[in-house]
Amino acid sequence: MNDLSSNDDVMNYKELSGYLKLSESTLRIKVMKGTIPSFKIDGAVRFSKKKIDEWLEGLHRDTKKKTLKNKNDLFTTDNGEEAK
Repeated sequence: MNDLSSNDDVMNYKELSGYLKLSESTLRIKVMKGTIPSFKIDGAVRFSKKKIDEWLEGLHRDTKKKTLKNKNDLFTTDNGEEAK
């Protein structure tokens, strides 16, 4: 059984635009840059909801790591030593 077991798991630009609340043109740019998971069926770009959800989770994890790193920066001096 593959990851795309039903049509509800596959979205087009319009459906993904509503799901992510991003414009279709923004999504097209992300596809061209390869920064969002996508695939083609007979030349038409499609998105796996499962892959999109995993991608979003990865973005969330990366943001949390950067936030924690930046909070640690508050407790260091300019030369990287821990502030007292």
